[in-house]
Amino acid sequence: MDEITRLTDLIKNFSFADCAAGNLGYDRVLLQLFGFLGHGKSSFINTCKYVLEDGEYWNYTDSKKSEGGDTKTRVTYPLTDTLTLVDNRGCSVMNDYETAEIFAQLANLLPLDEGVEWSKGFGLGERIIEAEADVKSSDFIYPIFVFSVKQGLPSQEMSMIKELLETARDLTEMFPTVVLTHKTSGNLREMKDKFENMGAERVFALENFTPEDNIKTRGRHEEVLKIFCEIIKDIEFRFQKGVGDPEKKRQGRKKKLLKFIHEREIKKKDEELERQRMREKTLHEEKAELQRNKNNGGECTVS
Repeated sequence: MDEITRLTDLIKNFSFADCAAGNLGYDRVLLQLFGFLGHGKSSFINTCKYVLEDGEYWNYTDSKKSEGGDTKTRVTYPLTDTLTLVDNRGCSVMNDYETAEIFAQLANLLPLDEGVEWSKGFGLGERIIEAEADVKSSDFIYPIFVFSVKQGLPSQEMSMIKELLETARDLTEMFPTVVLTHKTSGNLREMKDKFENMGAERVFALENFTPEDNIKTRGRHEEVLKIFCEIIKDIEFRFQKGVGDPEKKRQGRKKKLLKFIHEREIKKKDEELERQRMREKTLHEEKAELQRNKNNGGECTVS
């Protein structure tokens, strides 16, 4: 048996029954893809299915469109009986509203295979509560952060992404695996170093297959298969160390996220109050300056 066949069989045959402690109430792994718009999440899904199914290339996600960030629905793409990829809606800017939506998707607190609309205020919290009956506790969550090498990573954005990855870890209890796409379109070594410095334990790089470039090569197949083999090792380790009751874990994620939303709204109100205070201070200073100018202009000297 060659290496490609061995790795493929390992992935396709993986189930929670293989874990030392059994399934512990879980029946599926949701491989949650998240990140910025247009960084290759959808093309990565097409690539994974192409490699594991080993047939013709199919554009399952309409990736030519979604490469520009067109994904507006959380769509599931089963890879095996146990592993399912989730194409979550990406964000254009990592502000508090969009990151809260990303965390709600990652924590699996919103329905799958439905449209995603960003909510301001407490709208997200209301949607989370409404979705209670549609969310499965038996889904084990594994986060995968997808980032394009060709987009570059300015130093000023690193702290923001580091915070995003750490929050994803706190919610899912798994530090996200990082998949770097377009690996030949930038400084790959520098990009890997940056993510490792943020605490990423596993950083993989690849060139996605596309409708225009889908010639099968051993190297590209092995790159994809090795990602999933390492993910399976992570999952088996977590089950060995104990993952806890599925429903209690989901409720814990919900409490963390509702707290995040509450603190976000308090922060927004405090910032608005501070802006209002600064506007009033500026207006007061301008009035005082105007009055001083009037007083100075009204003075006259008698000789």
